[in-house]
Amino acid sequence: EALAANGASLVIVDYTAPSSLQPALQGIDVLICTFGVTALAVQAPLAEAAKLVGVQLSIPSEFGGNTAGKSEGPLAHKNAHLAQVQQIGIPWTVFYTGPFADWVWRLGFDIINGKVEVGGTGNGLVSWTSRSDIARYVAHTLTALTKEKLHNRVLKLEGQRISINGVLAAYQERTGKKLEVTYIPLEEVRERARDKGDVKAWLQLVWEEEGTYGAEGEMNVDWPEFGPQGVVNAILDSWP
Repeated sequence: EALAANGASLVIVDYTAPSSLQPALQGIDVLICTFGVTALAVQAPLAEAAKLVGVQLSIPSEFGGNTAGKSEGPLAHKNAHLAQVQQIGIPWTVFYTGPFADWVWRLGFDIINGKVEVGGTGNGLVSWTSRSDIARYVAHTLTALTKEKLHNRVLKLEGQRISINGVLAAYQERTGKKLEVTYIPLEEVRERARDKGDVKAWLQLVWEEEGTYGAEGEMNVDWPEFGPQGVVNAILDSWP
């Protein structure tokens, strides 16, 4: 109802029935997918239907770290889907954003009550971007860039590059609140991450070892005036 009140058209579809997907995509120029990890598989029939009705650009549900070449874990599904889109022959754009700076702290971090669990040393650099900034970047690039600068490209954006320890220190300095931080040894984090259902451990491992996806000079180059918010501001805006 809130989306409809803001001008969105709501359409009920059956992802197992291509006959319901094609009419919903008729006349659409750009298909933007924002599915969560557990629903990534439904992108496949969407991409096929998009190709059939002439959608001009597919934006898969990446919106995270680098998925290129990944063959295991949640990122493998994203990598496989991009390969499928390429095979279908529909132009694509992928956005690398890093973890959501305004949301991911709700995943096992009890910042409000002053307790935080960190996997590993907490010193790995991470590229964080808030969801509102991601939305702004996507909207801007889709309307400001030419097809040549959009089609079949990976666009990298970043709100702030900072370690978890850096975020926690900045949060405490900004708010005056003391956080009780517990560090979990990296080998224990690896063991937990082997259980594919332990998303928290998997993320902790990613943040510790491969939290960025390019040099700082590669970020936000398609919109130099981007001006994203920092991580602490994102946390406070979404979790006062």
